[in-house]
Amino acid sequence: MDGSDEEEHWNLPTSPPAPFLGPEASSSEHTVGASMAFPATGAKGALGLSFSGGSGGMTSLSWRDGRFSDWTVQVGEKFYHLHAFLLARASLFFESHMSIAARTEQGNFKGSDLTEVLPTSCHSAFEDALDFMYSENQANFEAPASKALLLLKIADILQISSLFEAMGRRIEAAFEDTAPLLLEQYCRFHIPGTDDGAALRQIRDGAVDLIARKFQPFLTNTEMKTALLRLPARVLVEILDADELLVASEDVVFDFVLSRLQLEEPPESDGQNSDGSSADSDAGEKASPSGRPDCAESDDEEALWDKVRWAFLSSQKFAQALALGKSLLKPEVTLRALTARSIRFDLGGAEAFGSMGYVASLVPRRPILPPGVPPPTSTEIDFCFHYAHSEQYACGEALRSQPKRIGDVVLRVLVFPAGTDTGVARGSLSVFLEAVPQPNWPRDWEFANIRYGIACIRWPSGSGETWAAKKKSDLWTFKANRLDRGWHDFLAPGEIHRYLGPDGFVCIRGSLEQECLGRAFLLNQGSHTGYSGDPEGAFLDGDVSLCGRVVVGGVGDAAGSSASRRSWVPRSHPEQQ
Repeated sequence: MDGSDEEEHWNLPTSPPAPFLGPEASSSEHTVGASMAFPATGAKGALGLSFSGGSGGMTSLSWRDGRFSDWTVQVGEKFYHLHAFLLARASLFFESHMSIAARTEQGNFKGSDLTEVLPTSCHSAFEDALDFMYSENQANFEAPASKALLLLKIADILQISSLFEAMGRRIEAAFEDTAPLLLEQYCRFHIPGTDDGAALRQIRDGAVDLIARKFQPFLTNTEMKTALLRLPARVLVEILDADELLVASEDVVFDFVLSRLQLEEPPESDGQNSDGSSADSDAGEKASPSGRPDCAESDDEEALWDKVRWAFLSSQKFAQALALGKSLLKPEVTLRALTARSIRFDLGGAEAFGSMGYVASLVPRRPILPPGVPPPTSTEIDFCFHYAHSEQYACGEALRSQPKRIGDVVLRVLVFPAGTDTGVARGSLSVFLEAVPQPNWPRDWEFANIRYGIACIRWPSGSGETWAAKKKSDLWTFKANRLDRGWHDFLAPGEIHRYLGPDGFVCIRGSLEQECLGRAFLLNQGSHTGYSGDPEGAFLDGDVSLCGRVVVGGVGDAAGSSASRRSWVPRSHPEQQ
């Protein structure tokens, strides 16, 4: 061998190499320069092949950097430098547009202007559609709920079947939780009088129905409430008109309508741009320069007030309504509200006002009760409130039911969802029965020895299970300086979750026992001047299921006033005197 020459020596194996097992069996490590490592003599295994070209994979194209772009798309004032093959593969619209452009030889310009093709409200979601079309893993593509229906509309217009199917699955999976967002997106691109297709109509009608059936729970979610407030007035009129609108009281409807009309800027009308300019001369109503809607939208907003069932509004909210002024509550609306309340409380109202067409507004909303629970009798008062989480209410924050007249006494349920501010454990549910003094009562009014009960009704937790209730009862004399009576710890901290309904409502029922109905009239009240207590325990409060089973409570459960945790201790029982 010549020393100046270099030779490569191959050490060949004495036995045949093991068979090649494919890429999955090759080394995952990359080396500089091509190499082949044969197994040593007698060894078994795959060939150690590795690629020397760097990363070993092809970088995917992105619409954001514009490399190798050959098709330009304009959407409003934005231009996108894209790739014809990817667009045509995903969209029948682009495939058709490119085919027409090729046949007509439209010069050197290759592109599409979607400014008028897509609704203006969908322009902001076009980049998300590009993300989907360029994605190599479309099955895991995630779209925000605030754009899901906009993307479905884009997919429908541009005929992107894979995006339409993906958004359809996304909408269906989250429909129960995001219906207000979906309806708000629909109203942004819908032009009244036009047909958006069966799929979008189905989503729209389903959302309206679901919102009515879960109205108050949606209001507890800030994102959903914002979406509801942005709906056009005519759509809200349709929702608020439903008898099955799920609200604890009509006060919830009043507060929502007031918030809607107090918005600093009106919601985007159908077919309008976000800046208020019209995207189509025939689409929607244009906002006035003052920020308040004109003409048809103003009429729709007046119709919102007419969907408040004034006859069932609390006196506090009704007084608030009368103080709003003409800018928010027109005189004619005020007159209709006063008339509605007069019809309900005037014993001759149906005859006197029947010809005015207000009788239909006297139908109350669907009551919130667990299945199987009978409606309240003339001696029972129901009160429901929504309980989303433990921090929803402040300690000492009070809620009151509508008052109810039983004989001459007027009573209502008083609830502190987070407990009273008298030192009771945080998270306790405090419930009381409260007398509501009336102007026609004498100064020294008194309803003595009133046997009352308070129950918290529990929804069935499973199939085949019936409702149940926790009930406590007590004896009390209601008078001017002793208006209420009940329990600061009616439910212990954390116990309230056992009584939540499927939509987060808690149902309380207060009642007067039949044995004391004769003492519910001012003319029949006795001569006693103090509270008639029960020192010997014969009238101790207890936990009672409404089917009659009694579990007597302990002394620590004694009833008291909402202003103090100390029970009113009587000197003697008047019935023993």
